[in-house]
Amino acid sequence: MEQKRNFIDKFLDIAPGGFYGILSVIIRMLGDFIAFLFFPGYSIINNMVSDLGVGPGGIFFSLGLIISGIISIPFYVALARSLKSEEVNESMRKTGLIFFYISDITYIMIAFFPSVEEIYLIYLAHGLFAIISWLTAIIYIIIFSRLMKKDGKFSALPSYSGYILIIVMIIFLCTWLPLIEWIMTFTFIIWLVIIASYMIYHNL
Repeated sequence: MEQKRNFIDKFLDIAPGGFYGILSVIIRMLGDFIAFLFFPGYSIINNMVSDLGVGPGGIFFSLGLIISGIISIPFYVALARSLKSEEVNESMRKTGLIFFYISDITYIMIAFFPSVEEIYLIYLAHGLFAIISWLTAIIYIIIFSRLMKKDGKFSALPSYSGYILIIVMIIFLCTWLPLIEWIMTFTFIIWLVIIASYMIYHNL
């Protein structure tokens, strides 16, 4: 655990945690955008986000997932550390970080198991990793939003934007519509940028 902490600290010595949050968003959006350009006829109304992974530019979508997932780790570690205070429950803070790790690992695994309906086991694995990633993300977002609300270092915006994201995620899980998934994706990006920017501005 100490070695992992020291390894992450090397990245946090180079740049603040919020920087890695912004960078992960840029990489993910770039991967999605390039994959979209290579996918003729792709529609956010009819195609799920994961369909980008099986198009001609699928490699860019997959690389975006892998690299953004790895780069986001220092951001979430910095976020969890910034929530250390007397007002914050320490076990809940650590629990939030654990659920992030589970969500992040399964998020990265989606890249290795694209949504190929013709190969049932790969398709099944893709769906399983996606569901686990979403459900655990809901849990850690709830935890971190609650802790930010209690912590005096954070304003209302980072906390309440998390609750808005959770509502959108639940709506998607109940409807499973491509357009709602894209709305969820952009809402997640906005939430992450809000927190990352707040951390950079307030030197957290």
